[in-house]
Amino acid sequence: MAVICYEKCYVCGESSNFNIEDGAVLLREANCSHCYASIRYSDTARVISGIYIQESLSLSEGVDRLHGLSILESQSDGPIHEVLQVLPRYTCFEYLDGVKPGEYKDDVLCNDFENLTFEDSQFDLVISQDVFEHVSLPEKAFREIHRVLKPGGYHVFTVPLHEGRNSKSRNGLPKVYHGDPLREEGAFVFTDWGDDILTIVDAIGMSTTRYDLHILHSIEEITNVDETYSDYLQLPHINYFKYNSVVFASMKK
Repeated sequence: MAVICYEKCYVCGESSNFNIEDGAVLLREANCSHCYASIRYSDTARVISGIYIQESLSLSEGVDRLHGLSILESQSDGPIHEVLQVLPRYTCFEYLDGVKPGEYKDDVLCNDFENLTFEDSQFDLVISQDVFEHVSLPEKAFREIHRVLKPGGYHVFTVPLHEGRNSKSRNGLPKVYHGDPLREEGAFVFTDWGDDILTIVDAIGMSTTRYDLHILHSIEEITNVDETYSDYLQLPHINYFKYNSVVFASMKK
């Protein structure tokens, strides 16, 4: 195993090695040696803590300060979910094939960012990690998040960011999938997000801040799958994709 960094994990609060298997290049997925949160998870937690708790505290250290918040997370497991699920106003969901939004399967709520079943101005915080590249109508989904957020509420999110480029639809381009624990074939990529994502999100009434918390690759190294598609087809994803750990925090005006 390779150690990518030694630092505080902002999910569990421990000073930890963040390890990844030898030969892997998707370095933002290196895992905390204590709670197994990835660098990406830790950075997401760090931004949430900076907004709602205290920048120096992890989610685990400050979770009691979140009791008054209404929180929606688009994930029903994982390290951040494990911390936040104790909160009385925490809701989590998955997008489940063949299940109607608002219904449950195996005690997991199904919902769809393009058609959220929640009331207007219901949530203080919405969390999504590496979801919006897989949404077929992302601008509609961003508008739905805007609708369900309270004024002053935040959407804290990550996407694989193609730095140095603008966003582009993958419609008509070679098909790309990312690993997905719910789907054997993976999750289809509809959009390669670029630096203009802030302009796109802010156009619907948000004010977005970009946090470049772990620069693990140069802009020239960031994955361009259309230039190296044969490598994508041959290599395991963790040995192919290269993205920095960038977190966005969008506040509803």
